[in-house]
Amino acid sequence: MKGTPGGPYADYHGKTSRKDKGYFYAVNGQQYYREREENYQQNQSPRQKWNSAAFKYAHQQMLLLNTPEGKQQMEQAWKDATKMLVGKPYASASKWQFASFQQQWKLDHPFEQWYEAYLADISEEAEKKTASESTSQYMLQQQIKALRAQLAELEKRKEK
Repeated sequence: MKGTPGGPYADYHGKTSRKDKGYFYAVNGQQYYREREENYQQNQSPRQKWNSAAFKYAHQQMLLLNTPEGKQQMEQAWKDATKMLVGKPYASASKWQFASFQQQWKLDHPFEQWYEAYLADISEEAEKKTASESTSQYMLQQQIKALRAQLAELEKRKEK
């Protein structure tokens, strides 16, 4: 929690502890408290989500190699790749292996194909939400925007 030097407690802002669900802030001398979910990955671009998926895959694979035999194989593969000057040089075997797992996932899931599947999942989820009787006005507007964008794209393809 940060404070204004020499100021009263009301001038403090931020979290009072890590366990808090919100934070304090001041506006015009008044102190307020606002709760918010700590989700810093919420507003990622599709490219960031694709990279995050590759990172997650690499992390899962590294956990599987966390055995003495796996570490030994990883060290040997890193030494061989370093001797042959294959790819970017890395300072340690684990960094090299992590990067190679990420690269492997990205080669197996090209961005364009992944993005098409991602959009299909989003539209399917939106259809489920709009099909229910308790559909919000916002969700309907989002569905209308998506359909208009698809229509505009189809019209561009038709003109070509």
